[in-house]
Amino acid sequence: MHWDWKGVLQPIGLFVNSDMTVKNVFALLKENESEVGFVLEDEEIIGYVTTTSLLDQLMEEGDPNRRIQPEKDFLFVREEDAAKHIHNCSLVIGADIFQQPTGYVFMDRLDQYLSEVQLKSFNDALNSAEMGIVTMNPSFQVIFMNEKAEQILGMKKSIIQGRDYRRLIRMDTSFDEVLRGQKWFGIENTFNFKVISGQFSPIYENGKITGIIHNFYLKDQLEEAVHEIDFVREMNEDLQAIYSLSNEQILVTDHNGTITRVAGAYFNNFWGDIEHDELIGMNAADLESSGIFQPNIIAACMKKNSRVMLTQKGKNGTVLSTATPVMEDGKIKRIIVLSKDVSTDDKSFARAEDATEFHNETVIYRSAEMSMLMDEVKSVAPLDSTVLVTGESGVGKEVVARSIHQLSSRSSGSFVAINCGAIPEHLIESELFGHEKGAFTGADSKRVGLFEQGHEGTVFLDEVSELPFAMQVKLLRVLQEREVIRVGSTVPIKINVRVIAATNKNLRQMVQKNQFREDLFYRLHVVPIQIPALRNRKDDISPLAVSFLEELNDRNGYEKKISTNALNLLESYQWPGNIRELRNVIERLIVISREDEISEKDVYRVLWETDSKEQGFLTIKGIIPLKKAVEETEKQLIELAVEKYGTATDAAKALETSISTVSRRMKRFNDERMPGGASHDLLL
Repeated sequence: MHWDWKGVLQPIGLFVNSDMTVKNVFALLKENESEVGFVLEDEEIIGYVTTTSLLDQLMEEGDPNRRIQPEKDFLFVREEDAAKHIHNCSLVIGADIFQQPTGYVFMDRLDQYLSEVQLKSFNDALNSAEMGIVTMNPSFQVIFMNEKAEQILGMKKSIIQGRDYRRLIRMDTSFDEVLRGQKWFGIENTFNFKVISGQFSPIYENGKITGIIHNFYLKDQLEEAVHEIDFVREMNEDLQAIYSLSNEQILVTDHNGTITRVAGAYFNNFWGDIEHDELIGMNAADLESSGIFQPNIIAACMKKNSRVMLTQKGKNGTVLSTATPVMEDGKIKRIIVLSKDVSTDDKSFARAEDATEFHNETVIYRSAEMSMLMDEVKSVAPLDSTVLVTGESGVGKEVVARSIHQLSSRSSGSFVAINCGAIPEHLIESELFGHEKGAFTGADSKRVGLFEQGHEGTVFLDEVSELPFAMQVKLLRVLQEREVIRVGSTVPIKINVRVIAATNKNLRQMVQKNQFREDLFYRLHVVPIQIPALRNRKDDISPLAVSFLEELNDRNGYEKKISTNALNLLESYQWPGNIRELRNVIERLIVISREDEISEKDVYRVLWETDSKEQGFLTIKGIIPLKKAVEETEKQLIELAVEKYGTATDAAKALETSISTVSRRMKRFNDERMPGGASHDLLL
């Protein structure tokens, strides 16, 4: 287990200026009852002083009016990082996400604190164990005894600690063999007329035996448990085989919230350091209070006495859980919790302050495909290389581009996003490079171009494939020379920008068709990053859907939830519009769902029963002759393509067939539909 810096930091009580005297600072420390003062210079911490360091300075120089000499052996850390010992450092200062100091801790105090916390955590774990645990030193004196051992033996540890364990329990063999390294299993002993069964093992420290540990149960309870195991083993094996095929975690608790079964998938990122087998016997309320997860869905189910669905935050993950009570005689006998992992591997990418709508999202993912891609992003971000981001429309190319910017040394500079396909051709040069006053009709004042606005930052060229051919030459010069010339000027202006380009088209094929300059392609294609389509990384669908739902709930004041069955149905869809389509669908589901919980019926209605003509895929609802089905499908596809693209030429491209095929089919459809065989002219 680990603890973050935030949990061990002390608040900063005093700042002093670097030009202050030893005498004045010493007085301030006493007046404010502060053990340390942090020295500022130009509003930045350059060191620290303590009463001890000030006295040392006074002893060395003998002048209380001399300027303070700050100690320099300190280090800034991110407060959410794991706290650990740092060598060659006496003091640590925590900083928040805005790089502002939030607290401090001396390294020697940290070591002591972590030792105490780890010892407490270890003792708590032993006390939570469902078996008795007694440890003794080489002289067989009891040095530790957990709470379960007290219950089994019926005596307080205050009575047993320090006593010779050999005199308390009856056994036939000698402890000396254990001190020589042997382990005893299945040993029965008698204590206070109670028969206990367990094992004795040596305790090692630095390779030497320093004591003995005794783990045990009451024999009656152990035999009872064995009978229960024999009774349910066959059924449990069958169920476990079924559960293991699913991607859902199944948790069973008793009426008090104590976990009795764990089956199906096991979400390690949610539970943190707790292993699968360790959960058995733990209580949900204790897990919540110790910070393992929140909120406690078991407690909510008990309070409501009915089915409850909640999003639960764990150590490093998020699950969507549904708790269902099993009732007996009107009372809860047990609770079954079904959970689906909707967590992500990484959310560390900061949001751009000026970002809006879709672009204000962090990179949300859980799939192995995106994990590999984001590792690549983290590798290329610190460099200044040009990056070409490719992928289908809606996969989040700008989100990835912003992540590269935020992880780079240019993160404090501007991120200028340019949609090359949205700027009219006659204005694009002026927009990109700026213009001088009077450069053309309507140029009433000087304009700074977008490339200049991105100086010391990042320029993102979205839909770079849409740049006019003539404009591609000028962009190539900017990339080569790192300078721009405003329209109406001959004076080059040096710029320092990193360029990230993006496209949903195949630039290499465009080069072969003379639709895109080859030299510009290779200038942009320095570090290519291909974002996989959402249908090829289905593990990301659930966490994205839940994230969008939470965002839209906050924005609109809703408290909508989504069922696990609904998430499963979303994962079965192919998402031709990728993440953008998923977000729009979630927004539509919030509007059309009549209940507080979005169900699979709502999802089916939005994705498959919509009246929209933009259905992405076919759904078969009945049996018809195959020939008729093919003809009807062909007819609907051609009519939809012609309606969407306006001409047979563009429709044929979309359908990947010939123009003549589209024209012949349309003529036949019109002849069948119109009286007298009249037909409409079809634009080519």
